[in-house]
Amino acid sequence: MNFKHFLTSALVLLAIPAASHAYFTQGDAGQEVFSFINTFDSPRNAALEKSAGAGLSNDPTITQLNPAAFVMPENKDHVASAHWQTGDMADNQGSLFYTGHSGKYIYQISYNWLSYGTIDGYDEYGEATGKDYEPFSQLATATFAFPLKHFRFGATLKFAADKLTDDSGDRTALGAAFDWGIAWQAESKLYGFAFMARDFGCLLRDYVDDGEDKYYPMSQTFAISSYFRPKLLPRLTVFVDSDFPRYQEAFLSLGGEYAIGQHFFARVGFQRTWLDLTRDFKELFASEDRPDETNNAHMLSAGLGYAMNLFALDYSFSYLAEGMGHEHRLGLRLNF
Repeated sequence: MNFKHFLTSALVLLAIPAASHAYFTQGDAGQEVFSFINTFDSPRNAALEKSAGAGLSNDPTITQLNPAAFVMPENKDHVASAHWQTGDMADNQGSLFYTGHSGKYIYQISYNWLSYGTIDGYDEYGEATGKDYEPFSQLATATFAFPLKHFRFGATLKFAADKLTDDSGDRTALGAAFDWGIAWQAESKLYGFAFMARDFGCLLRDYVDDGEDKYYPMSQTFAISSYFRPKLLPRLTVFVDSDFPRYQEAFLSLGGEYAIGQHFFARVGFQRTWLDLTRDFKELFASEDRPDETNNAHMLSAGLGYAMNLFALDYSFSYLAEGMGHEHRLGLRLNF
């Protein structure tokens, strides 16, 4: 594929979602479905608060942010990885990844699950029904990526299932979506840029078996990302990302990863919607404090990583805003 064909493909990918879903219309907040898809963050991605989409990485879970950003470890043909999280927002949540390559072409499959635990049932009047529910969400993905002359390109197909209840007339909802991403890195490897689109898709089957399906769309998010390494501090990588979901407030993510020696990494991340940042700035000059509020649950995260030639371990801790609790994530990957 030459650059002319690549540019044409990129323009088509931009035009299809914009035209078919009227992406740039406003006033549709809260209409998206399957928001659980965005919670399958690996420890590294969570610790950096999803800011690292522009940085090429040997961590295969970088495809959660940008399908084009993964590079195979040197002299390795296969990577298997798993990560798991628990916290106040999920009882049991995890992901399994397998990644391989054929020449310069990279392929990957993953399976992700989310169990919310047992939830008590209530009727429309707020009275307990005595029924218990165990919602369960699943996501399967298939990714394909390859380098071009000046860029790297990748795309992911997603298939999701979401079960809420076993009540009569209810059923497991199904949906499909696609992601794609472009990554560019300077020859010096001191900086790079990326452009991504995530979760452009919709329900294929809704939650109620009433003879009529409603094809609610998913988050439909565009994102731009960059990174740089200061010459005076080459062990530090700083990441900046801004996401623009169709149905939510746009948000800014900042992250920093510092290499301690050859094998250890320390990470920290911050995330805030642009609206909240504007309110925070105005509050500095106001005579009274505004109520503590946020448009995004995630705010601060930190983590540690240990990477060898054969395996890597990662851990992250996330603090959620407005007393929503916290999350822990633990990940392992094997290179062979």
